[in-house]
Amino acid sequence: MRSRLHRLRAKFLRIPLVHKILIANSAIVAGGALLGTAITVWHVTRFPDNQHLELVAGFLIGGVVISVAVNSWVLRLALTPLDRLQSAVDQVRQGVPQVTVDPGPMSDERFDRLAETFNLMVAQHEENARRLQQLPRQILQAQEEERYRLARELHDEAAQALTSLLVRLRLLERAHTPEEAQRRVQELRELTARALEEVRRVALDLRPTILDDLGLAPALEWRTDEINQDGALQATFTASGLRHRLPRDIELAFYRVGQEALSNVARHAHATHVAMTLTLVGDELRLEIRDNGRGFDPHTLRAQPGRGLGLIGMQERLAMIGGRLTIDSAPGKGTCIIATVTVPPALHCDQLAPHPLETQP
Repeated sequence: MRSRLHRLRAKFLRIPLVHKILIANSAIVAGGALLGTAITVWHVTRFPDNQHLELVAGFLIGGVVISVAVNSWVLRLALTPLDRLQSAVDQVRQGVPQVTVDPGPMSDERFDRLAETFNLMVAQHEENARRLQQLPRQILQAQEEERYRLARELHDEAAQALTSLLVRLRLLERAHTPEEAQRRVQELRELTARALEEVRRVALDLRPTILDDLGLAPALEWRTDEINQDGALQATFTASGLRHRLPRDIELAFYRVGQEALSNVARHAHATHVAMTLTLVGDELRLEIRDNGRGFDPHTLRAQPGRGLGLIGMQERLAMIGGRLTIDSAPGKGTCIIATVTVPPALHCDQLAPHPLETQP
């Protein structure tokens, strides 16, 4: 019986604020009518010749006092969740971390939604602040890793080719016959072409000219061709809906996302196939990279120091153009990365030009 009364009381306390006020005022009116009728009957019977003016004055003053007191009490209790929310807002303004709002037993559904939204906003704000604090370190670490990669490639390829050129030049100086000199010159020509190709490849990794000259779809198609040349991973690319050049910032951001995603698949996914699809439907540009690799847990990867920098870089690039990144992956189930952004109307983009290439699926 007690538990039933407790449930009924809790259910009554959580009715909407308007209903609480209506119930309180209805109780005042009903109670005042009953009590006033009883007092009036008693007073008229006791003092039949009296004009009853003091009775009217008493009813007026008593009704006002009771109404103000009851409504103040009801409103003070009913608005307690708002007071708690205001206190939490003040704490957030003062920089107090990990602030949450508990509406309490007097709350109703609307106050609950308001408190839940506030708690979600505070949690998102703290997460963004944490990521912002880590971002400079992660950016510096990513820069150092990129510099290390470039230095290693230049040393392993271009520097060794130049060293071989110096050796062949010394051998050319010591050539005793025209035939030997001609053979040394041929070797020098081949080494020079190889060194030039390596420098060109490094330069294209930094900024592919095909992206500026032909656009996003040809640049991503070229990137998949580069992946296929290694032979260990089969990459496919399809594009549809692109009939005009996109804004340069969108093309660059989506190219870097595709480049980073393909690089991650080649280095870490242990996949045999990766499919990249670029589509423009209406005003939404969508880039999807799906592989059949070993997959990973995105939340665990981001929590590890020094890991997940590529994913963070993708998200930051897309955030700069108002886009978003979705990662669907789990250990043993492959990975699907989807980048989307709303493309402004062509008439509002003065940098748009006819698209030179559209690869149909």
